[in-house]
Amino acid sequence: MKKYIVMALCLAMSATMFAQETEAQKELKAEVNKGIVKFQSEDGDYSFRVGGRVVLDGSHYVGGFTDRGSGAAMTSARLRIISKMGDKVDFKLDADFMSSTFIKDAYLRYHTSENGFVRFGNITEPFSAENIISTFDEPFIAKSATMQAFGTGRAIGATYRHYHDYFWFEGGLFSEKIHARKAGDMGWAATARLLGRIQGDDYHFHLGGAVTTRRPDANGYADGSDDYNRTVTFSSNLESAIDNTHFLSATANNAKNIFKYNIEAMGHYKNFYAKVEYTGVKVARERNWEALCQSYAGSLMGLYMPTPAAAKAFLGDDLQYNFSGYTAEVGMLVKGGDYKYNSVEALMRRPGAGSLELLARYNHTDLNTIKEGSIFHNNGYTGAGFYSNAMMIAFYMKNDSVAGGSADTFTLGANYFFTDQIVLRVNYNLAYYNNPYNLNYCYDNVMHAVQVRLGFEF
Repeated sequence: MKKYIVMALCLAMSATMFAQETEAQKELKAEVNKGIVKFQSEDGDYSFRVGGRVVLDGSHYVGGFTDRGSGAAMTSARLRIISKMGDKVDFKLDADFMSSTFIKDAYLRYHTSENGFVRFGNITEPFSAENIISTFDEPFIAKSATMQAFGTGRAIGATYRHYHDYFWFEGGLFSEKIHARKAGDMGWAATARLLGRIQGDDYHFHLGGAVTTRRPDANGYADGSDDYNRTVTFSSNLESAIDNTHFLSATANNAKNIFKYNIEAMGHYKNFYAKVEYTGVKVARERNWEALCQSYAGSLMGLYMPTPAAAKAFLGDDLQYNFSGYTAEVGMLVKGGDYKYNSVEALMRRPGAGSLELLARYNHTDLNTIKEGSIFHNNGYTGAGFYSNAMMIAFYMKNDSVAGGSADTFTLGANYFFTDQIVLRVNYNLAYYNNPYNLNYCYDNVMHAVQVRLGFEF
């Protein structure tokens, strides 16, 4: 069924086109001369092109108490269609046959000026340089643990972008992601990225950041409401391409809204580049106090919580979760010329054919929010968890602390570009993991990984 949907969309978007290109549309044309199949009218007013991508990964893991599964896999197999429809409109459809969501980019873009456009469809939220970079163009094989945990990914929405020599902005509104939703209202998000920058022929520097405020999707109904049972999980597999064990994982129950912010600085001079990012997350939470009181009515604990106000005073306010992470990375082209800056996307361009690139990255991610004075106890009835006092332990009442763990990771990488479309990446990853409160992974500490990726486009 999926292949028929893709074919139908291809035919539907093959329409008549006309007029000249904007700066953003020149970005599309730049790919045409690098192996992408293209159909174009004689006068150039119409263009329609088809391309694809395949990524093969292999990983070998050493160290740690928990065994991770070494091996190889095809992690991406994409088919993309891009159609230019005159001087104002173009369309993109990107489907990944190895992904559970299948559809990646699927949007219509309208160019409002030579340096701006709006997009509608399933698109990447403009949050962080690492979050928005294409998988094929990522300098490392896996995203940092911070961005795996906090990245926004793609969602259905609309954005406006304006790119100028001295500043770059994109902001938009988003609704659900493409997945199977549970009952109740879907969530929403408002996300924006703003940068100030300077650039020349062989250098650039930009500084800025991004913010997103969001309401999670409902998780069905509880006690007749979908407002209090919204759940969000932040997790990472410690920058692994093959094994997907989520050593870092924090689940926020009763999530009311989420605020994320990112600060980024990136620059390059000739054959050297550097980038740093910091990401913070705040999760505001709210329980259904009235339903909680009713659940304890008639029990001994009900004497302490006869009303919602009494329950809130007895148990304390809902704990706001605060998580964070930061990344620093550097790269150097030892062969193949200098780096180039993509001013439309505000990202580094992929090095060209014959380039040899050396890289290093450090990342720290913290998914712990533990209420002050908490007691960690391995209660046989409810399992290990945090309790506010001895009486709470006796009544099996955990508090709302969460210990998702923390990790420091170091990655060394080497990339060789055989052609503009074929790249070989090799990474060595060292992870220092710390989570004594997760009984499944409490004995894990130092872990190593050697990973290889072969990617090619057509």
